[in-house]
Amino acid sequence: MKQFAALLFAPLVAIPCAGQVLVDSIPYPGQGTGVWGIHVTADTIFLGSDFTGNIRFSDHNGTILSELVTGLDFNHGLIRKPGSFLIAEDFTTNGAHLYEVDNAGNTINTWTFPDVIGGPSSGIGDLCADGSAVWYTMYYPDFPNDPYAYAYKWVPGDATAIDTVPMHGEQPYGIALKGDTLFYVTDNLNGDQERIYAYNLTTEQDLGWIELPDTPIDNDQRPQGMVYDGEFLYLVANRQGNNINAYQTVYIYAFDASTAIFETEALEALSAYPLPANATVVVRNALNENIGAELLDASGRVLRPLSLAPGSNLVDISDLSAGTYLLRAEGVLPARLLVH
Repeated sequence: MKQFAALLFAPLVAIPCAGQVLVDSIPYPGQGTGVWGIHVTADTIFLGSDFTGNIRFSDHNGTILSELVTGLDFNHGLIRKPGSFLIAEDFTTNGAHLYEVDNAGNTINTWTFPDVIGGPSSGIGDLCADGSAVWYTMYYPDFPNDPYAYAYKWVPGDATAIDTVPMHGEQPYGIALKGDTLFYVTDNLNGDQERIYAYNLTTEQDLGWIELPDTPIDNDQRPQGMVYDGEFLYLVANRQGNNINAYQTVYIYAFDASTAIFETEALEALSAYPLPANATVVVRNALNENIGAELLDASGRVLRPLSLAPGSNLVDISDLSAGTYLLRAEGVLPARLLVH
């Protein structure tokens, strides 16, 4: 059974850019929560299992047609090539590997992802093809401040990446390319919103984001692999909330610049320093108006409201235990607060 919905996203700052509408979804009941990598052709959806390493072949109605055994036990990204597949390894401390397997499931090539900002490419979020190169997201190494992580463009076998894109959100996974627009999706780690972000590679500018469909419910869509097939954007999600499709689902987005645009705003509208802090912290409100905010713990529980004047605000945090907290205000990205 498919579900149909239309989402229009009102801008916080109106800028001319392509928007997205959720037009369909394909549930996969009984397939578990192990699907991560995804590649789509006109007649087949290829689904990479992060547990078995196998590749399932599905039609566009969600019927599993067959399965390719690869001999691997991971899949953090899948690219279909003529006669073979590229498969990204999951978290590996000293540098994850990219594998190429043929149509019989035999490994025919192996490369190590290059060292990046912060050290070895350890936590691969997803892959997408860009000619002979691949783009991949990194959820580790990650960083305590925005940008929390980076995406990289790399030609397999090269010693270094050839392009780098800063990313927002603490757990970037799925990545997809549409012309000069790079999309990536973020998972909820410390209460940050699950979103699909867009970045213009030509202008090197963030275009904004859309919220994932269930953000108002529980912010636990658990997004993973993503791919653009030339017409639609496909996103794998392990739905976790109170919904009839609380299992493996592929969400399908269309682009419609006439009815939807991305949400965006100044990324530094709300910030806190020093990081980490104890006793007191300075919260900076870069907007020219008073704003109401909330202090949340790492689980998203509201601890207390705050009223923030323009400029710097001194906030007492002496009652907080060591850990990660969020400062959230309507219309701006949340600021992260570290207490020690």
